[in-house]
Amino acid sequence: MNQYVFVLNEMGERITSYVDNTVTQEQLLATAKQEWPDAADYIYSADGDSMLDEFMKGKFYVDGKFVEPAPYVPTKEDKINAIKSEYEPRFKSLEEAQRRLLLMGKPTGAISAQYIKLNTEMVTRIKEVQ
Repeated sequence: MNQYVFVLNEMGERITSYVDNTVTQEQLLATAKQEWPDAADYIYSADGDSMLDEFMKGKFYVDGKFVEPAPYVPTKEDKINAIKSEYEPRFKSLEEAQRRLLLMGKPTGAISAQYIKLNTEMVTRIKEVQ
């Protein structure tokens, strides 16, 4: 039997936990509140082992009970940012290759064509996002 203080965010998701059987409930709560002053809630449990098990399963604690979190649904902006981040390393390697060719005084037309093709491909994928 362990006494816990669970520190939660505004959605009821566990941020962290404090467990200490050598201090009082008030001391344990004070420590949690001092370390996480911006947390939305602090839940004390004299026997928090079973509560910890629920949190470890990914559940949230809302209105005094455990609930499954709503599945994450990416926004249009999230999807667009994912596409951009997918292409970013490829653009960087082309830019670096073009810089090297320019420094050597060699033509960069092939690199420019690849860059334009890659950009067109990315823009097409972004336009398909809903």
